[in-house]
Amino acid sequence: MKKNDKDRSALKNLALISQIGISMITPIFLGIYIGGWIDKWVGTDGVFMIIFMLLGVGGGFMNVFKITGAFKNKRK
Repeated sequence: MKKNDKDRSALKNLALISQIGISMITPIFLGIYIGGWIDKWVGTDGVFMIIFMLLGVGGGFMNVFKITGAFKNKRK
């Protein structure tokens, strides 16, 4: 393997890790924000924030599953 190919592979792996991190964190923070906003609007103490955070975690895992599946199929 040439040095240029090794560098390109390392950059692809770094891009994949960054994309996975962003795809996992974004729905969680968005769920916390929306849940906090609904809690403030309705007057509850964190119920909707927990519900939307769990939905965000589920959405984040679904995103990671799709990204890694696409990456796996692309490498074949």
